[in-house]
This record gives sequence, C-alpha cells and structure tokens, in this order.
Amino acid sequence: MAVEYLACGNIMSDRIERQDGSFSEWNMGGPAFFALSGMRLWTKDCKLVCRTGEDYASTYGRWMDANGVPRDSVQVEAENVTRFTLKYNPDGSFSPTPHFSMEHLGYLKTHPEEIDLACEGQAVKGIYMAHNLDPVIWQKLGAVKEKYGFKIMWEIEYASQIRRMLRLTRQQILDRARRVMEVADLWSINHNEAADLFQLPREDDESIINELQKLPVEFTFYRVGSRGSYAVTPTNAYFCEAVDPFGPSVDPTGCGNCSTGTAMYAYVSGEHPAMAAVMANISSGFNAAQKGPYPLYTEEDMQLARRLAKERFDSLGLAVSR
Repeated sequence: MAVEYLACGNIMSDRIERQDGSFSEWNMGGPAFFALSGMRLWTKDCKLVCRTGEDYASTYGRWMDANGVPRDSVQVEAENVTRFTLKYNPDGSFSPTPHFSMEHLGYLKTHPEEIDLACEGQAVKGIYMAHNLDPVIWQKLGAVKEKYGFKIMWEIEYASQIRRMLRLTRQQILDRARRVMEVADLWSINHNEAADLFQLPREDDESIINELQKLPVEFTFYRVGSRGSYAVTPTNAYFCEAVDPFGPSVDPTGCGNCSTGTAMYAYVSGEHPAMAAVMANISSGFNAAQKGPYPLYTEEDMQLARRLAKERFDSLGLAVSR
C-alpha cells in the first residue's frame, strides 16, 4: 500500500539533565521521529524523511523495523545521530544544549528535494514538517506541495529561541510566520511559545486563541501542556483534556511533536478538528508512558486508541462533520 503521511525533519537522541546535575541515559527522539511515532499509533501508512547518522540503525532503525515503518527515505549523511541535552524549566519549557554542534544539526536538516523524492510513487496526503522560518526552504517546499497536492503541518521550531538568536522582534517573527503560512496549511505551537510571541500570559487561553485565529491557516493545534490542547480554526476553538492511558507521565519529552504528528494525520484524513486534538492527546499519553517513543504499537494498542478517541470525542457532544 502506498504511503500517505510523512514525518519530515530531524531525529535526535536526547538525555535529561536533572536538577541535581546528573543525567539520564540517552533516548531516541527528535521532532520528526516523535511525530512519526504519533502517526504510527493510528496508521501504518506513514514513513520518516530525514538525514541522520550511521549509528541510527541500531536504535531508530530497529524501532522502525519492529513497527513496520519503511527506511527508504532515511539518508545516512554523517557518522552520528544528532544529540541534545535537555534541561527542563519550572514552566515546562526546556533549554537544549547540542552534544556535537549546531552545524551538525543544520547539516542533517531535511531538504525539500528529499521530500520530493519520498513522495514519488506514493499517495501522500499530508506531511509533518519541523522547521524554522527560512523563506527559501518554504518556497521550495511549496513547489513540492503543488506537485503532489498534500497538506503541510508546520511545527515552528523554538520560536522564542529563534527570535533571540536571529535578533528578530516579535513582529518580525510574526511577519515571517505569515509568509510560511502561505505554504503551510496547518501549524502547531505551545503555550510558552505563544505567550512569548504575543506577549500575553500563557494562562490567558482566550486572548491567545483570539490571536491565533487571525493567522492565515485553516487549523492550529495549540498545546497547553499537561492540561491538554485546543483545536483552533478561524471560527471555533475546541478544548480537549489530556489523556493518560497508562497513568501519570514518566517523561514529557517529545509529547508536543508526537501529538502534532497525530493532529496532522487526523485532520488531513478528515476527522473533526476536535477529534484531531483528542487523538493527538492520546498519542501524547502513549508517548509519556516511558522515556523515548512508545516501543511497539500492536493491533491492541491501535484498537485501544480508537476506542478512547471515540469515548472522548462523544463526551464533547459535537457534530461529526466539520
């Protein structure tokens, strides 16, 4: 069967720096890989598009083989997978420190040409893309989108950090984001990023959502940490509480990427926007149940996820159609 959904962008192993200065073990991760994991809970018709290091095969490669995800769009371009140390802040945000260099990360960025190749002979409906604001990259990706007719879910990369690194004002970030949205159909942002971008308290959901609804996208997946998420359209906003299928969170790393990948899949496949947020929260719950991605998606897991999604969506009392 042809692949319909792509997770595009970096994979990167991570470890957590604890408050006492000690470190966790290294775990598989990175925006595209967590997004892939989120998709895989709901569909087998997905694959990863990335550049990475040769050592990916013994960890990421084994996960992909076990979960039936093809490796044909993974390009080995360096010796090592990118690695980052993450230090969490009290508000749930984190500070990333590269184990190699930012140049190493940049070299292993996914290029639009690689997405073009991954789409050949497939029936791609939607892609997840974690990337920054570079207009040339998005212009090229727009040409690939026009060629194949898919929708793009954009997860903005570390908006506040990009602003500081590039010495851009918030208005300049917003102006550049709007240019990206001439190409991207959907986007994802969390409450810390949105609060910084709009200079609003992160608890002020109503005001932030009002700003999000002014942006030129058809769907925004707005993540509000352990509370859950909102599905935001130009005319409506639906709040969906967090879902913890296996109890309290073990590790939140990657939950935003994982849920965003799922939100893309759900929305593009025709689900109600609120159902997209419900399904995304369920994927996040699976992801938070252990360190690193959920190890193996069985048919039973997929059935459990679908059952939970129906129960949660039905409890919202919404019409099924958009």
